[in-house]
This record gives sequence, C-alpha cells and structure tokens, in this order.
Amino acid sequence: MPAITIPARQRRQIASLAANVLIVAMEIAGLILSIRNHGIALFQFYTEDSNLLAMAACALCAGYTVRNLRHGAAALPRWVKILKFMAVCCLAVTFVVVLVILAPTAGRGGFRMMFLYSSMLYHHLLCPVLALVSFILWETDPPLTRRHIRYALIPTLLYAAAALTLNILRLMDGPYPFLHVYEQPVYMSVVWCLLILGGAYLLAWLIQLANTACFNRLQRKAA
Repeated sequence: MPAITIPARQRRQIASLAANVLIVAMEIAGLILSIRNHGIALFQFYTEDSNLLAMAACALCAGYTVRNLRHGAAALPRWVKILKFMAVCCLAVTFVVVLVILAPTAGRGGFRMMFLYSSMLYHHLLCPVLALVSFILWETDPPLTRRHIRYALIPTLLYAAAALTLNILRLMDGPYPFLHVYEQPVYMSVVWCLLILGGAYLLAWLIQLANTACFNRLQRKAA
C-alpha cells in the first residue's frame, strides 16, 4: 500500500491548527486558575489581558485554518493574522518583562515561581513560547510588512494609558513596580514607559522580520 504524502503547506497548517487548539486549551486552564486566584481583579494585569487576547486570536486562527484545509486555501485572512500578531507580540512583552524584571526582583525562587506556579506556567511560559513558534514558523501567509508593527503596539499603549491613569487617580495600585507612580520620581515613570514601549516595538519588529523571513524561504523552496 503506497504511503500517503501530505503536502508541506498542509503539514504547516495542521501544525498551526494543533498549536492553536492547544494554546486555547491552556489559556482556558490558566484563566480558571487566575479567576480562582484574583477574581475580577485579574483584568488589572497586562499578563491576563494579553492572554485573553491570545485565546481569542488563536481560536480564530484555528477556525480559519480548518476552513483553509477544507477548501485548499493557503492564507489566513489578513485581519486574523494581524490579530494573532498583536497577541504574540503582547505575550512576548509579558515573557520578557517577567524574565528581566519581575522574576529577578521576586527574591529567592522567583524564576521558578514566575514561570512554573499556577496560572503563570501557562500565561508566562507555555502560551507565549508556543504562540511565538506557531506564528513564526507555520502562520506565514499572508506576509506582514513593517507598517503592521503599529498594530502590535495598540494593546500595550491602551493598557499603559489606562493603568497609569488609574494609578495617578489612586484607583489602582500597580500591579507592577514600574506603575507605582507615587513611589518613584516622575522621570522614572517616563523612563519605564519609554523602555517598555520601545521594547515592545523592538520585539514586534523582530517577530515580523522572522515571520517574513520564513515566508520568503518557503516561497523560494516552492519556486
């Protein structure tokens, strides 16, 4: 009996579908744990907001990938890919902030707690890593350009504006050290904003660059 050969494009789509379904499942598991830990207050955390965005984006990616497999189509709708790009970039910001700021300042065992404990296993580690891998390697079509990077910054800008305003009005405390506007000089708040927004732009640019490079490589192989 001859072996069944699955075209490379379909293999990528199947891998993307499996990754997105797994991410949605892990996001639900993490959300349940977050609700138990924080209740309605979970929405004050950038981590939780970005993971909710990722859950929606990955669910849409999975649905449209099933449609593409059924109809032999190659590309996701551009708006779906942009939404996934936004979510992946937000998760990358979460991962980097935890890695370089929150975990080191959490004291002994900070890295283990921040990456392996409760919902943080899903929201700080597994979902960000798998979402990044699936987006760069398997969700290459349609390609995005540098002008799409601005969309990736929208969620971070909205969160920063809301969180800073609520902290200034003393309606929210933190929840991150760099949002404690009354416990640091004004210039430090400005520096933190510039660092995080600049870092968010850099991460979005690198992710877009890597995704486009994979698309171009696949196009050359198919030629």
